[in-house]
Amino acid sequence: MDGDSNADTTRGFQAIGGESKSVYEVIVREMEDAVFLIDVEQMDDDYTFTFRRNNASHQEVTGLSEDELRGQTPRELLGDEQGATVAANYRRCAEQGETIQYEETLEFPAGRSHWQTKLTPITDGEQVTQIVGVARDITEQKEQQQKLQQLDRQFQTVLETMSAAVFLKDADGQYLLMNRACRDLFNVDDEEIAGLTDDDLFPPEIAEKARKDDRQVIENGEMIELEEELPTATGNTVRLTRKSPVYAENGEIVGLCGVSTDITEQKQREREITRFKERFELAVEGANLGVWDWDMTTDKVEFNEQWARMLGHSLDEIEPHLEEWEQRVHPDDLDAVEEALDEHIAGETDLYDTEHRMRTADGDWKWIRDIGKIAERDEDGEPVRAVGIHLDIDDRKTYERQLAEKREMFTQGPAVVFKWREAEGWPVEHVSENVEEVLGYTADELQSGAVQFSEIIHEEDRERVMQEIADNSTEGTEQFSHEPYRIVTPDGAVRWVLDHTRNIWKDGEIINRLGYLVDITEHRQNEIYLQNAQKVADIGWWRKEIPSDEIYWSEHVYDMWEADGEIGYLDHERFLDFIHPEDTDRVDQAWQAALDGEPYDIEHRIVTGDGEVKWMREVAEFTRDETDDPIEAVGIVQDITERKERERELEYYERVINTFGDIATVIDSEGEITYVSPSVERVLGYDPEDLVGQNGFEYQPSETVKAVEEAIEYVIEYPDESQTVQTKFRRADGSWCWIEATIQNQLEDDLIEGLLVNSRDITERKEYEQTLEEQRDNLEILNQIVRHDVRNQLQLVLAYGDMLEDYVEDDGEEYLRHVLKAGREAVGITQTAGEITEAMLSSETDPTPVNLRPVLEAQIEHVRENHERAVVSTEGSLPDVAVLADDMLESVFRNLLNNAIVHNDKELPEVTVSATTHEEVIRVRIADNGPGIPDQQKDQIFNQGEKGLDSEGTGIGLYLVQTLVDRYGGAVWVEDNDPEGSVFIVELRREQ
Repeated sequence: MDGDSNADTTRGFQAIGGESKSVYEVIVREMEDAVFLIDVEQMDDDYTFTFRRNNASHQEVTGLSEDELRGQTPRELLGDEQGATVAANYRRCAEQGETIQYEETLEFPAGRSHWQTKLTPITDGEQVTQIVGVARDITEQKEQQQKLQQLDRQFQTVLETMSAAVFLKDADGQYLLMNRACRDLFNVDDEEIAGLTDDDLFPPEIAEKARKDDRQVIENGEMIELEEELPTATGNTVRLTRKSPVYAENGEIVGLCGVSTDITEQKQREREITRFKERFELAVEGANLGVWDWDMTTDKVEFNEQWARMLGHSLDEIEPHLEEWEQRVHPDDLDAVEEALDEHIAGETDLYDTEHRMRTADGDWKWIRDIGKIAERDEDGEPVRAVGIHLDIDDRKTYERQLAEKREMFTQGPAVVFKWREAEGWPVEHVSENVEEVLGYTADELQSGAVQFSEIIHEEDRERVMQEIADNSTEGTEQFSHEPYRIVTPDGAVRWVLDHTRNIWKDGEIINRLGYLVDITEHRQNEIYLQNAQKVADIGWWRKEIPSDEIYWSEHVYDMWEADGEIGYLDHERFLDFIHPEDTDRVDQAWQAALDGEPYDIEHRIVTGDGEVKWMREVAEFTRDETDDPIEAVGIVQDITERKERERELEYYERVINTFGDIATVIDSEGEITYVSPSVERVLGYDPEDLVGQNGFEYQPSETVKAVEEAIEYVIEYPDESQTVQTKFRRADGSWCWIEATIQNQLEDDLIEGLLVNSRDITERKEYEQTLEEQRDNLEILNQIVRHDVRNQLQLVLAYGDMLEDYVEDDGEEYLRHVLKAGREAVGITQTAGEITEAMLSSETDPTPVNLRPVLEAQIEHVRENHERAVVSTEGSLPDVAVLADDMLESVFRNLLNNAIVHNDKELPEVTVSATTHEEVIRVRIADNGPGIPDQQKDQIFNQGEKGLDSEGTGIGLYLVQTLVDRYGGAVWVEDNDPEGSVFIVELRREQ
């Protein structure tokens, strides 16, 4: 605040304090700074300060009017603590007898303000009698300072906590700043930084190199990045340093800023990676490992030479794409391989590890062990890169298969040895003596040819067995095994055999076949039975030897529980590891009770080897010794997860049905109720059991039941559609309620087998709709009365008033003009009220094209006729375009034009109408020279019942304007006119 302004303010308040009116009062009142006047009374050394006046700015900032301020002391106005501080400043001004200035923060009814306050004493003689205070609101400046201070503290915190060393030098190479990491690096204290140069920190050759780099940055004005090895307090380190120029406000380079990061470990890792890569390549080549590197975002794959050579190819023959791998995997293995890959991608396994066959260049199949791992994921956790190796395990698989065949040959049942000659009918040259015991034929019958071996093979299996022989007669096939087949014994019985055959070659031809036939009849029958039983019931079994605490699980239990390891024995503790933690105690208690003689039949949860939670039912029977102690238990395990899920789902839906107010009902096509949800008791008062078997039509009156019958007929005819209908329904207490029912056809549903009806009580809604309908009717009647009867009477008043003008003397003319003016305004009010009522009662419809110019011209002419003392003009030509509106658009402009004249405080109201055309909208401006509208009222004047400035009207005209323009999809707002008055702007959409 400058001195002249302060002097003017002081002289102004001196005049005002003396109760004189002057131009200074106007100046003080209109000043943007907050100004206040304080009366000072002095008794000896005691001062009393009393607020006397304040200007509009002070009132706005503090929320205190002049009446609220006047006569209050600082303590009375601001409280003891603030008041004492303020009074102390006033006392300092009075005692010093001169202007003082200070900053203060005060709490007022309008909120907290930061002020820069200047107090000027007004003296009468030598005594200070008043103080003029001028306060400037510096709240925003204070908040900005606080933000800058906070930002500076945050920057300093970040700088000091950075792991990188940060430094600042001037153009002469002297250090100005180092952060903590930099100070620690060179073992320098903060107070030692000023004046330091590179010569103080580094050996001469390193210091000279640093100066050369600094000159490059300062002379070229460019950032440089360099790797350098520097001696530090903890030894030599390799660092990545970036140096950037620092500019003054005039653009001159005045120094440089450096950021140095320790990359010693990174460089060591790079060297280690290089050495590891060299060793890895040697190991891969020496071990004949196929290596692949898969970009999972593009499916490009990098294969090494050994990968291709393993399959009989050169690397040039292999395209670097995933398809090269996919098309070579054996079709029977592909699903299992992809499943293992999916599990690893989902994070369920540490490695992707499978054994599968791949096609070689000559068309054969080779067994490969494929091991891989996700090497990289993106920020969302999605895999982007995987690496892995191929190992040739073909020899191992061949050995395992041969070993398994030999083991099965002698472990699965009695074996019969055959030697056949390679000829039609499989002539038997030799057969072991146990053939009669196993198959019922004597050795002589078979060896003599009386019984040909091909004839005793079951006719349904014969063709398949012959085909298997043909398939395995190719050169190089030493041995093979048939799928189990049936032998028909002399008495017509059937025996299942497993046939392991070795081909005897001579001069490139098969001359004999040596076979080992194992009787697996019992095993096969049991296997088929168990497979069917387990498949149907999803049941596994277990046996526990109680004294040794050993449990044997069947293969299906391992599969159900997804347990790792070979099938065989485990102990009770291992068994409990699979039990869900919340069920462990209950399962253990049930087992202990069963050992004491209680039945063992329990349902519990398990956590499978893959972490999945399943529900199991276990039932067991116990074998006891002569002392009734349990020695063995045999049990069955059934996966009941799906049943539990269905039960939980059913419970969920029952809770939902019971919780909500809707009633679920099932009826047949004749209306008989077969099911109703428990919520019917809460809604209608009926016990559900009392309604089952009743006909729902009997609970409905004749006036609504017809609609329900038609809805039922419709959904029966169109079963894929539903119908919603409203009907009355009798409650249990005899009262009637309204029900809204949605009917669906579920007659074909095996569970529901009826029509599903979802009903809800809408009585309150129907009563509310009835009330609204009555109010609408009443409003239409009132609108007719206002727009016709009342308006007709007002027109008569105006007509008689016009006739009286020739008879009224001069001193009565003013009163007659007031009567005529009030009558015209009343007619306008009835018209506006009717239009608002029409807008409220009309249904929402899409706006249609309306020609703007004739509507505007008609309303301008109408206003001119009704307001002869006003000047209504147009600026430029009105556009001849169509806007989206309706037949009430004229009400928008009539109300805005009337508003511009009626609320105008000038002797000659002036209104200017103009319009501008834009690509999608038209903007119509109605400007007046009236008193204007304060900013705080501009958004409110369109509200219902909101009056204009100093208005005695109803406020409904502008509300109607807002309502109609909103309906048209447009906008209306008010701005200040230059130099005075207001501009109402209506924006309407153009017809496209």
